[in-house]
Parts: sequence; structure tokens; C-alpha cells
Amino acid sequence: MVDYKNLDEIIVKSQKELDDIPEDFEGIIYIEFGTYWNRAIVNKKYIGSVVARENSSVVARGHSSVEAWENSSVEARGHSSVVARENSSVEAWENSSVEARENSSVVARGHSSVEAWENSSVEARGHS
Repeated sequence: MVDYKNLDEIIVKSQKELDDIPEDFEGIIYIEFGTYWNRAIVNKKYIGSVVARENSSVVARGHSSVEAWENSSVEARGHSSVVARENSSVEAWENSSVEARENSSVVARGHSSVEAWENSSVEARGHS
């Protein structure tokens, strides 16, 4: 049993480990799993930060919030928000918002919004 109250951060390497974290966890959650064909799914709005790193692939759903680091990819759906850094990529759908930094790329669809900085690229499709 993990004592989440006494942790400042946690590294998760499976969907079960991620799903077991309570929404009131105040530390940083580092996601280090997920592939394009079998993505990690974040569907909670955690108090602390959620960071996809080390080439992980994540879907952010609902009102969740995820940071993408180190060549990771995030597909944002619903009203989720994503900050992309360090060559990461994001595909934003359905009113999602994205902040892209440090050579990251974004494909925005639907009514998504994007703020791009530092050599990042944005491709807008639909009503973005």
C-alpha cells in the first residue's frame, strides 16, 4: 500500500499504478509508460502536476491537465489542458488548450486553443 500523503512525487509505469493515485495527491506524478498504440490515460484532475516524460504517450481526458516533456506525446480531449516542452507533440481536440514550448508541435482540432513559444509549430484544423 502506497502512503500518498507522505510523497512529494511518484513515478508510474503502468495504468493501474496511475489509476490507484487519489485525486487529492498533492505531489508530482511522472508518467513513464504508454505507446502510440497503448497510451496511458489520465482522466482525473489531480491537485498536483502530471508529467508525461521519457517518450511516453498519454491521452488526457475530461478536465485533466498534463505536461509533456522529453519527446513525449499527449492527445488532449474534452476540456483538458497540456503544456508541451522539450520536443514533445500534442494533438488537441474538443475545447482543449495547449501551451507549446521548446520545439514542440501541436495539431489543434475542434475549438482548441494553442499558445506556441520557442520554435514550436502549430497546425490548426477545423475551428481551432
